[in-house]
Amino acid sequence: MTRTAQCHCGKVSLTCEGEPDPVLMCSCEYCQRRTGAPFMIGAWFDENKVTIEGQTKTFTRSNGDQGMLVSYEFCPECGTTIWWPAPDGSALKGKISVAGGCFADANFPAPTLSIYEKHKHPWISPPEGTTGFETSFNTGD
Repeated sequence: MTRTAQCHCGKVSLTCEGEPDPVLMCSCEYCQRRTGAPFMIGAWFDENKVTIEGQTKTFTRSNGDQGMLVSYEFCPECGTTIWWPAPDGSALKGKISVAGGCFADANFPAPTLSIYEKHKHPWISPPEGTTGFETSFNTGD
């Protein structure tokens, strides 16, 4: 299967081959602030199965719960955060995450993992069957 994600203005697009693994729902405070929503959805693909078109700008933060540097690629025109590589030390090394909403596909697969549930808004319920973690699945919590 081939899926295409793009930023709000359409100047950056990603073509992704295959199924995402995992589709991750994150409720950490950093993702809440970055997206302006109570959680984010990240669809992880093998980096060699993603083609990126258009120029992006990078924002890197180092103050995450696990102390990892995380770099987000966003469109310099419209500001949409569209993708980010797995940080060094991540269980997802060799993959990149694409913001789930950038696919604008109502049939996109549901999350398989929910992380940082300790920050989850009480009215948010992950889909049935989603594996949840209080912090990150990297820590074994």
